[in-house]
Amino acid sequence: MEIKETPFHDLFIMDYKSFVDNRGEFVKTIHKETFQAKNLDYNFTESFYSVSNKDVIRGMHYQVPPEDHSKLVYVVTGAIIDVVLDIRKNSETFGSFFFAELSAKNRKGIYIGKGFAHGFLSLEDNTTVEYHTSTSQSRECEAGIKFDSFGYDWDVQTPILSDRDLSFETFSNIKSPF
Repeated sequence: MEIKETPFHDLFIMDYKSFVDNRGEFVKTIHKETFQAKNLDYNFTESFYSVSNKDVIRGMHYQVPPEDHSKLVYVVTGAIIDVVLDIRKNSETFGSFFFAELSAKNRKGIYIGKGFAHGFLSLEDNTTVEYHTSTSQSRECEAGIKFDSFGYDWDVQTPILSDRDLSFETFSNIKSPF
């Protein structure tokens, strides 16, 4: 695994090595010493996954302090465009977004530090995305930003979103806790 920097502080692309033989494939997604070398949190307290159909948008989600968290995201099957929005008020990249394709084919992941909102667009049916977070889900600390309010073009005609995700405040109306 190689951890590659992005233009954003605390946001990294994970370039996973895939080992394939006659049995199938093996991919290591977390390695303590590799994370330590970049001073990244590797103590994840919760892990979960979602399965999405094509054109599903999930996001833009974040958790507020004290349950804010770092997050590791990768695709087990299918493909997504992963989108991250910097909501740290004192950051040089506040209000800017980053996106990358993550897929079962390219075996890339993304490490998202605290103070970012996160979402993705599923590019294929039955896309499985796995997440690891450094704090557990806290309903009281859940928050989000409306997916179409910060300048990113999702490039999808008829996106599929949850009622919850559609109800989020726009980026210009949020009061960032970061």
